[in-house]
Amino acid sequence: MDTAITTSAERDSGTAQRGITTISDRTVERIAARVLTEVENIGGAAGRLLGIALPGEHSEGSARVAAKVSGDSVAALDVHLSVAYPQSVAHTTEDARARLVRRVADLTGLTVTRVDITVTALRAPDSPTRRVR
Repeated sequence: MDTAITTSAERDSGTAQRGITTISDRTVERIAARVLTEVENIGGAAGRLLGIALPGEHSEGSARVAAKVSGDSVAALDVHLSVAYPQSVAHTTEDARARLVRRVADLTGLTVTRVDITVTALRAPDSPTRRVR
């Protein structure tokens, strides 16, 4: 009776034949946009016309994210968002950047190497509605 003994290297090479998982740029963009909803004082990106932010409510929409996935494990993000006034833009964007790097890596397994953030507008604080007496 012949017995076959497989080494650990032979078993590991068998796992490489199972296939690969590819995550598209669009998938990473949607995940990153959703992650930004978890960050305080972040709103949607302001629309622009000739470089000027258009008036309107930006907090209702979501931030715009463009992602570029390189190879199998690296992603770069380009984010456009608004920040609630009078919050610190630097502090708020650093919170957003840290959250994006951590959560996108957790959810996709990709390493986020770069997060470029453009603040398109400062949103007015939510004001109470006026009542006529």
